Amino acid sequence: MTDRLGGYWLGARLDGGGQVVVREAYDESGARHALGVPCLLDDGARARLAASAAAAGHVRSLSVAKLTDACLDGDPPYLVSEYIEGPTLRQVVDRHGPYAGDDLYRLAAATATALAAVHEAGAAHGALTPDKVVLGAEGPRLVGLGLAGGGGGPPDDVHAWGRLLVFAAYGDDERLGGGERLDRPLRGLVAAALDRDPDRRPNARQLLMSLLDAPQSQQGRLLPPEPVDDPPLGARAEAVYLKLSPAEQDVVPEVFLRLVGLDSDGADTVVSASRDELVAGRGADVVAAIDGVLAAYREAGLLSDGAAPAIAHAALLRAWPRLHEWLDGEREGLAVHRELVAAARRWEAGGRPEGWLFRGEPLDRALAWAAGGRRRVTLNAGEQRFLDAGIATVRRRARRRRTAMAGLLSVAMVAALLALWQRGIADGRLDEAMARVAASRAEALRPADPVTARKLSLAAWRLAPIPETRRALAVQDAAVAVFADPYAGPRTLHAVTDDGSVLAALEEGTLRLYDLASGRTLTTTAGPVQSVRAMAWSPDGRTLALVGVDRSYLYDLRTRTLGRPFGRGLGAPGEQSAWFSPGGGLLFAAARQSGERWAWDLGAGRAAYVGEYAVVGPDDRVALVFDGKRSEIRRAGRSSPAPWLDRMPWEYTTFAPDGERVAIAEETGIQVYGLDGVPARYTRLRPSPGHLRFSPDGRLLVSTDSDRVRVWRLAEGTLLADRQVPASADRPAQAALSGDGRWLRVLAGRGTVLTIDLARPAAPADPGAWVCEHYGPLSPEEWGEHLPEVPYREAC
Repeated sequence: MTDRLGGYWLGARLDGGGQVVVREAYDESGARHALGVPCLLDDGARARLAASAAAAGHVRSLSVAKLTDACLDGDPPYLVSEYIEGPTLRQVVDRHGPYAGDDLYRLAAATATALAAVHEAGAAHGALTPDKVVLGAEGPRLVGLGLAGGGGGPPDDVHAWGRLLVFAAYGDDERLGGGERLDRPLRGLVAAALDRDPDRRPNARQLLMSLLDAPQSQQGRLLPPEPVDDPPLGARAEAVYLKLSPAEQDVVPEVFLRLVGLDSDGADTVVSASRDELVAGRGADVVAAIDGVLAAYREAGLLSDGAAPAIAHAALLRAWPRLHEWLDGEREGLAVHRELVAAARRWEAGGRPEGWLFRGEPLDRALAWAAGGRRRVTLNAGEQRFLDAGIATVRRRARRRRTAMAGLLSVAMVAALLALWQRGIADGRLDEAMARVAASRAEALRPADPVTARKLSLAAWRLAPIPETRRALAVQDAAVAVFADPYAGPRTLHAVTDDGSVLAALEEGTLRLYDLASGRTLTTTAGPVQSVRAMAWSPDGRTLALVGVDRSYLYDLRTRTLGRPFGRGLGAPGEQSAWFSPGGGLLFAAARQSGERWAWDLGAGRAAYVGEYAVVGPDDRVALVFDGKRSEIRRAGRSSPAPWLDRMPWEYTTFAPDGERVAIAEETGIQVYGLDGVPARYTRLRPSPGHLRFSPDGRLLVSTDSDRVRVWRLAEGTLLADRQVPASADRPAQAALSGDGRWLRVLAGRGTVLTIDLARPAAPADPGAWVCEHYGPLSPEEWGEHLPEVPYREAC
């Protein structure tokens, strides 16, 4: 099996043997799936598989992993379903021993529920075993639907259900009796399911009805005996990255980008690179950092062992958002770099013959990339030698032809390309080289300044209408405007109102408020005397809270006055944050590293939720209080148990506007729950890390972390926006949605506020004319800043 199948990138093998191989798989968006490949199919088996898959596609049940895709006319054929994170029933029993008592009823009810849904949809599982029941964080789920071609039909599924319960009760010692693990009612159901006569076996619906009559089956879901620890590839890679030192993090892009190449079709593929290639010409500190990165990712099973490391699973190229972003940023240069790597290796191995050096267009292309097209890849010593030798050869030949040449071409300076251009020695290829440089700079600028990036892309296109500049100009970026705090420094604090209209900035004791629609300054005033740790706007946008070291303050936007100090502050250093409750009656503050956290009742003037982790709902009428299995819901002075909140992350939980649902970003994805703990969605939204915010109408959900924002339409689970934003070292980006859900403003690093259009308008027929109409060309000053090597040209 290759690294890709259809539109899926393949990861580790999950199970297999016999007639089916199941692999972890990721689609182009990085979403995780389970992909099954039936083996050795003749025409009859292929037809049965097609019929089974068609029926399986109609199954709708939270107890069954949904079949999401099928390709049965390919070679090989395959089926794709939801990936359910968690151990299989076999793994749980092998590790922790058999089940007993109420847990057996919960397992029986959940699996009978799944089978009933399968059979009522006209399908059959056909291969129900302890390996096909996964104990996820939300209870048992039936997996592998459709892969067995239906097997012998529903009666065989019921028989397999009986065998499943026997295994759960007795483990490998599969026999009835001995230990009385199955009580009389359940023993009777299992015995009926195992009847030798298929016609005498109950159907799945009858099993379920009998189980629902037993009170034991009403006592909740069967959960795994320990927290589910089955992170996707991307989460594993990110966890390793976050544990690295800053010096090691700096070289991770270089290491991984050198392990990605292009296949014959121009698509990404994994390649190996020797350690010597990775460290050649580096200083001792950088070599130590590269070795640390290799060791960490090898230990995590994400890089192969040996002298020439390679990415263990090509699926990581899509599963790890950070790597995907690095690839997107370097994609245009990857082909150039791989061409340079191969040529430099061949030249060194062949004794460095002059005839093997780059000349003409290949040399121009490599120089343009080295000068301005690369972002995270550094030339190693061998590649630098190869380019320097090519440059020297060109120079010698030019001198022999008595051609004047100003200076020596330098790989590190685009200005040298311009010197050739101005003297007419090079032809239009250097126009193209500078156009590529401009397009590359536009892409690098796009995350933080999409407007200037559009204008720079237009300038690149005017320099040379080549594929690279055409792609840069045609990029459909949902970010349509940007505001940057002109006074922002490394210690400036920022906060944006919930509707995205006003930005507050506190720098060196001076508080400035900006109107984001016009960009004008609303007011400039002195802030508190003491150092401020965090700021937050009230939901109505009229009050700004400033949390100091030991006290807090409220600034009134209407009267432009700073109130008297009150309550507490945040003394601990590190990542600090503050926020109001949805009704505006409570002010919360927290310091992530130290765990310091408090809530202040602004109306009563006293502390609230002392020693508790609370998430408050609309109008401050309901709250979730997180305390493990003792978690509870408080509403109108009354409390009710909410043990389903056990292990849920309070800091990644937010209420929907209706107050009856909450969204929680767990490690396995974002799920929306009713207050009874029942999931409201069949599938989770992924990837999940981030702070969450609903749109005012509850239809959209926004997730932000330190350098990315994502927006989903909840009804369909559609990802409306997924965009990189300027990174912030000590706090996540902050999202603000307009009332109609059309506009999203994102406060990111250094006081940069991006405006994103969620309507996703159609691509303009003439991107250049569209840029001229909406933004105009680069001004001479902007041209001088971003393209100082090239004389100014009017682009519109």
